[in-house]
Parts: sequence; structure tokens; C-alpha cells
Amino acid sequence: MSVQFEVRIDGMTCHRCVETVTSALGGLDGVKGVQIDLNPGAVSNARVTADGPLEPRLVRSTLAKAGFTIAREP
Repeated sequence: MSVQFEVRIDGMTCHRCVETVTSALGGLDGVKGVQIDLNPGAVSNARVTADGPLEPRLVRSTLAKAGFTIAREP
């Protein structure tokens, strides 16, 4: 059974950022797909489809290694 979730990401400004985040999240075990809605100058959203739930700590550290952070809720 596939699971979908959204991650709000700070710091994404261009299509290179999209490629970096897509590659980073897509490389996690169990991830089947990543779709990014790029909003330069604002918070961008990543929709992740995975085989099952992912540990939030793993998602956060993967994004940090790629140079990005999870946005705080307003």
C-alpha cells in the first residue's frame, strides 16, 4: 500500500533546487516518487509517494544534507 505525504520546504529558488531535492528524497528506501511545486521566494511543497511511512527525522536529515530545511507551519 502506497502512502503519500507533503513536506513544506524552505530555501528552494530554482529548478536546480528541484532536481537536488527530488534526487535526495527519491534516494530514500521505499520512495516511489517525488513531485515538487516550486514557489521561489516562498515555501515550496514536495509530495512524496512511498511504500510506507517514512521516519520524519530521516526526511529532515536528508533535506538538511541537500541544503534545505522543512518549513515551520505558519
